[in-house]
Amino acid sequence: MPEHQFNPNMSITSFRSLYWYKTELINICKTYQLPTYGTKNELTTYIVRFLQGESVDCIKPVRQRRISGIQNPENITPSTPILQSGLSLNTITRQFFCTYYQVEKFSFTKAMGIKMRQIESTHDTDATVQDLINTYDHPVKNLTDNAEETTYEWNHFVHDFNQDARSKQFDKPLKVAAVLWHHVRDSTHSKIYQSQLLDDYHDELMPFLKNSQI
Repeated sequence: MPEHQFNPNMSITSFRSLYWYKTELINICKTYQLPTYGTKNELTTYIVRFLQGESVDCIKPVRQRRISGIQNPENITPSTPILQSGLSLNTITRQFFCTYYQVEKFSFTKAMGIKMRQIESTHDTDATVQDLINTYDHPVKNLTDNAEETTYEWNHFVHDFNQDARSKQFDKPLKVAAVLWHHVRDSTHSKIYQSQLLDDYHDELMPFLKNSQI
């Protein structure tokens, strides 16, 4: 199946109906002189505005790439302002959270990343490290309606495929998921896994079976 290609004259509906990898979105933005820094959702927004006919000169990045001004975790406290200090979710900040929660290892959550990007995009100068602590302690239980979350279709697709008992019949399930995803990705259908796909592409999946039948 040929790869889809971006066309500056394509409709927004057509653009949104296709799945684009982040590298593809970045290349599109580079080609048409749009901002190239940001999440997939942010890059998609720039391109949609471009397709709507908005001048490239008017499409500015919602967030700027920042270099952390904090070099020592001891300089971070819950009241530290995020934007003014240049705080980022990096090794220094991770060390602070290790000390704060008294753990050897600390991992930033998806909710914390989304919170940081919201703070940056809205230029919330009142936001402090305490806001990140609150987000970690009380994460949003359902992020499925978050615009950023919709850019993780592949991850959701693989997760749902692995939850299907029929996926256990394959020697290389991830390879099978990739084959199915290739078909779904460039179709106009929803980018979600359905068990029916195993039937639709039965012949193509035969080589990956542990036995001779699905």
